[in-house]
Amino acid sequence: MKKVILCAAALMFGTVAMAQVSGTPMGGGSQPAVTPVAALPGAAAGANTGQSIQNGNDNKVRVRQAGTSQSVLTNQSDGSGTGGNLAQVTQIGLVQSGSGELNLAEVQQQGSANQTTLLQQGDYNEAITRQGSNDDASSGNKARIQQGAVGAQQAESNYAAIDQDGTNNQAQTDQRYDNSDAWTIQVGDANKSMVYQSAGPNGSSGHDALTEQYGNNNESSIHQGNGGGGRNIAHTIQLGDDNQAKQMQTTTAAAGSGMGNRAGINQGDRFFDISSAPVTQSVFFAIDANVDDVNSNVGPINASSISNLAFQTQTGKLQEAEIAQFGSDNYAEQNQSGWGHDAMIVQNPYGAATDGNNYAKQKQSGDLNTAGLVQNGSNHKAYQYQQNRLNVVLSAQQGDGNLLNTHQFGNSNRITTAQRGVENAALIVQRGGHSYSTQQNVQDLGAGGGNQADILQLGPNGDFGTDGVNCMFMDELDPTMDYTVPDFTIDDVCPGC
Repeated sequence: MKKVILCAAALMFGTVAMAQVSGTPMGGGSQPAVTPVAALPGAAAGANTGQSIQNGNDNKVRVRQAGTSQSVLTNQSDGSGTGGNLAQVTQIGLVQSGSGELNLAEVQQQGSANQTTLLQQGDYNEAITRQGSNDDASSGNKARIQQGAVGAQQAESNYAAIDQDGTNNQAQTDQRYDNSDAWTIQVGDANKSMVYQSAGPNGSSGHDALTEQYGNNNESSIHQGNGGGGRNIAHTIQLGDDNQAKQMQTTTAAAGSGMGNRAGINQGDRFFDISSAPVTQSVFFAIDANVDDVNSNVGPINASSISNLAFQTQTGKLQEAEIAQFGSDNYAEQNQSGWGHDAMIVQNPYGAATDGNNYAKQKQSGDLNTAGLVQNGSNHKAYQYQQNRLNVVLSAQQGDGNLLNTHQFGNSNRITTAQRGVENAALIVQRGGHSYSTQQNVQDLGAGGGNQADILQLGPNGDFGTDGVNCMFMDELDPTMDYTVPDFTIDDVCPGC
């Protein structure tokens, strides 16, 4: 029953298609469209089914079902900027006390200021909320799906999808226990999406989450973990300007037990395939065969994306994090703690040399980590920091006026960097056992100059002005995202009669 919902187009070289939750996800995968309901004539066989259709504004519907193989479809239609409809569906059963199985719930709402809450307990359940349905007057809608309860063990292999059009919409998905999928698609501006997935012990094989946002000033947050489960996958795609994406993953899973988590953020014209390509094709082909070139002749950019922010945090073992940003004035940050991690940031890799002012920051603590970075254009900044043993930094900057500040603290670490162009500067600091290589104005660029490199290597007891490290750009930026979603009331139906 597990559905693979993440994109299957080739790493960073695919074309983004506008997708809605119906049929298949971008790039394929098995995606049931929920909808069955049927029964009625003759009924029986133990299956609950239901269909509610309401036209106009300010309608309310509440459906509560207990059992297995239940199915409910609620349609509230109006559109054209009005609405104010409320829909609430709860499905439980007796797989275990307070649990259900193989239940289906779908809500369709048009217009503005609509609200939906879908609550499901149990296994193999599916829930979809569609708000707007391509109506451009859609605005201010709220959708919430919760599958599994806090502390309960009956919630695995569930699927939740939220599809919203328009502006100022909010989506929240909360899945608990094992092996569930969440898919959120928002088309328009100033939308917010939050996904929370927690894998507890039991099966603990992790969750998948895909968020797609098309427009400006959108915000996305995916939080996976807080349990023993590994193999979580988070993928965020944002096309437009002034968007924010935040991903947090934690796992206590041992190596070989579902392995680690994978996180991918794409902001711009292209997206890479995190589901099938490990770490931007193994740290972007080991920075295109050991630093520089970085596959610079691959395809044109059709549009750039500016002033976006991407932030990833991972804790545990064998985690992979990737961020791709296309255009100018973007910010990307990755923080990993544990061991065996890979991190990759690409900023404007195939864009115009005049694009720039991107800032990338990577921090890793633990052993056997790899941090890779590619920046193309002007006036970029990169900060890379690794602590502990057997770590590797790979960096490439191409263009003018770029700054690189990279540090390693620990034994048996190594750094390979390259800067191609003019007026670039690199600072490399290594404490403990170390090895480095740096190149500036790499070979075939003929007329270049004004580049600077400063390398400081310190043995176990080294000093050099008390181990000085300078050139610290700016403080870390932690995006603040405020998700409200709740609201709701329904009641009525005959109070006081």
